[in-house]
Amino acid sequence: MLKNYFKTAFRNLSRYRFYTFINVVGLGIGVAAMVWGFQNYRYGFSFDKFHPDIDHVYRGLTFRQGADGEQGLFPMPAVNLAKNEFSGISEVARLSKNLVNIKSGKEETYAEGVNFTDPSFFRLFNFPLIKGKNDLKDRSGVLITERTAKKYFGNSNPIGKTLLFYAGENFSFPLTVQGVLKDPPMNSTIQFNFLTNFDNLVLDNGKKVDNNDWSLLLNCAAYFKIPNPADLPKIEQGLAHYKPLQNKAREDWKVSGFKLISLRENAAQSLAVRSTLMFERPSDAAVYGPVITSLLILLCTCLNFSNTTVARANSRLKEIGMRKVMGSTHSQLIQQMLLDCSIIVLFAILLSIIINNLWLPAFNKMFVYVDVQANYLHDMPLLVFLASLFVFTVLLAGSYPAFYISRFNPSTIFRGSIKFGGSNLFSRIMLGLQISISLIAVIGGMAFAQNAEFQKTFDFGYNVHNNIGISVKDKNHYTAIKNEIAKQPQITDLAGTKDNIGFSRRHEVAEVEGAKKETMFLEVGTHYLQLMKMKLAAGRGFNDSLQGDYTRSVLVTEKFAALFGLKPMDALGKQVRMDTSRYTIVGVLKDFHAVTLFEPSEPVLVKLTRAENYGSLIIQAENKDLKSIYTLAESTWKKIFPMEPFNGFYQDEILENSYSTSSAIGKIFTGLAVVTALLTASGLFALISLTLLKRMREIALRKIVGAKPMDIYLLMNKGYFWIMLAGIILGAYVGWSMNKFLLDQIFKINLGIRMSTLFISVGVMLVIALVTTGIKIAQAIKTNPVKLLRAE
Repeated sequence: MLKNYFKTAFRNLSRYRFYTFINVVGLGIGVAAMVWGFQNYRYGFSFDKFHPDIDHVYRGLTFRQGADGEQGLFPMPAVNLAKNEFSGISEVARLSKNLVNIKSGKEETYAEGVNFTDPSFFRLFNFPLIKGKNDLKDRSGVLITERTAKKYFGNSNPIGKTLLFYAGENFSFPLTVQGVLKDPPMNSTIQFNFLTNFDNLVLDNGKKVDNNDWSLLLNCAAYFKIPNPADLPKIEQGLAHYKPLQNKAREDWKVSGFKLISLRENAAQSLAVRSTLMFERPSDAAVYGPVITSLLILLCTCLNFSNTTVARANSRLKEIGMRKVMGSTHSQLIQQMLLDCSIIVLFAILLSIIINNLWLPAFNKMFVYVDVQANYLHDMPLLVFLASLFVFTVLLAGSYPAFYISRFNPSTIFRGSIKFGGSNLFSRIMLGLQISISLIAVIGGMAFAQNAEFQKTFDFGYNVHNNIGISVKDKNHYTAIKNEIAKQPQITDLAGTKDNIGFSRRHEVAEVEGAKKETMFLEVGTHYLQLMKMKLAAGRGFNDSLQGDYTRSVLVTEKFAALFGLKPMDALGKQVRMDTSRYTIVGVLKDFHAVTLFEPSEPVLVKLTRAENYGSLIIQAENKDLKSIYTLAESTWKKIFPMEPFNGFYQDEILENSYSTSSAIGKIFTGLAVVTALLTASGLFALISLTLLKRMREIALRKIVGAKPMDIYLLMNKGYFWIMLAGIILGAYVGWSMNKFLLDQIFKINLGIRMSTLFISVGVMLVIALVTTGIKIAQAIKTNPVKLLRAE
């Protein structure tokens, strides 16, 4: 019997090749989308789960006085002190990251992020060794990753070779490569290229770090291994007695408490922890967005399958009647039709593998630090998901046609009194849902595309588009490169600064009239604000001829003033206390957006600083000259400082990630819109074909009595009007709500959803629907009514 089921199924599918092709492709896209959504979800929530002790290794966090949220910085001496004091802590590891100039032989010098840690690091974390040894006890050694080995040594064996650290400094020293580690996976909050002993960390002046210096904070993380979680409350309480030591050493960074969270919790909360150099997992919107999108695609493809299957059922009525007469039961017919669906879904799954082999690499390239893979042969959870998806899709797509078609009595079939028509309520509801899903996708594609254009022209409140910068380490470097660059006639302006807008994330606690609030803090050069074309809302700007402006004056933004309940004019003359210093507000700047568009605007306090503190030279030129000026600046730097790497940047780099993200999401929704629109058109075409087949005699009679084509067109569409209207209303509401939510979750500064976007999207769907029905109705109207009535 099973053999006969398969014979019948393959005969039917091969007989109706176009129907089979449409549904295999449609369901293949739906299944591929579900695998993408599932694997993206797993990636988003898989961070740090490859570490065996994920629930026993804890990260230390601090609460800063006057600041909001948890801080990733942790007092360096507290780590080893806690291990010695608390028996519940079996291991600790400090992790700090600094930018270090590294040189290999006669090769170019690179500025690299180097991670400094303790020998116990590998007793807490699982980063596999490829060759050599991973012993961090030896201060003369360094561990590198595969990609770093390739960068510095090509295909040769790097073990035993040396790299010069702090190249160009009088305190430089060589380190020997002792081991090569596998590149850290993308789903790791700890990312590194170099690992070396913590004692190799030196201060900017070349002095060795004092492990008992409470003024030093770990800029990455402090880790504690606590085998028994029951000891955690006692240890957290014990850490509190370190507060006086920390606060005495750093009056500018006083803490109010400490907290320990497990690696599992740390991965989940990584986006919320501030002041840290650790890697963050994707946002919830980036995780759940593809899941929702993939569900919509699968639902749309299943609805299309059901509608086209019901539409094709007219050609199988006699087969169904004959099988019932010959003794087939209702359940046997259902099994046969579900088997037909199962074969289509099976081929769709095979097609989805091909689709994802192309789509997933493209998706990973769209977003920075995303690595979604689908290893079908070695990923058991994925195979289980595919099996579950197979059953779910067969039931969702095939149940309604199977139960609906198989229920008819053979006598009514052979009398010809049954003809499936598009008037079936359930079929129309499914069509309405398809229209809604398509409209959601069209709205999303337009909204994110418009948002990308909005970001390109967004007014940050300062000059963001025609500046480049060069990082400098001291006044001598600043003066030397500035004097050479200033000779170029294309340059329109130059300025030095310690902190550069968009690239500096320094925060301080400011006190005004007894109220303490956290604010962004920038120290800038004398001409920097003018170069950036920043405007005053009240008061005056800095005057470099007034020595008091360097030590006692500050500018604040309107948002800073509002944070303390002050209007711009009222803020003038107010005293601001930071740490042990007091400043007077002499001017209020118009608000500017000092971060990326992923983040909300922040209050800013600006202080004037002297040239010996400059960290960047900012160069302004016409946009058409920026690239040549950048190339010239790089060659000039290498000529003046051959042992030091050139660190240049474009000011508008802060736009790049947000713009590319918005564009990528827009492309995804556009692709979704195209797929769902085609599927909706296919389903609508099938249903209108059914309606016309059932009403061909009526159409012929109306033509004979003088009905106009437009009258017939409106009459045939009348039954679909309300369901289309309901689908459009539902799609417009859900599309606006869902896409607005996604925009707000991803971009704190966004365009939102314009009313014009809704109207245009609705218009697109109406055009698709009217054209689809119009084509089929036009074919029916052109048919000779005499032939139609003779056939009847």
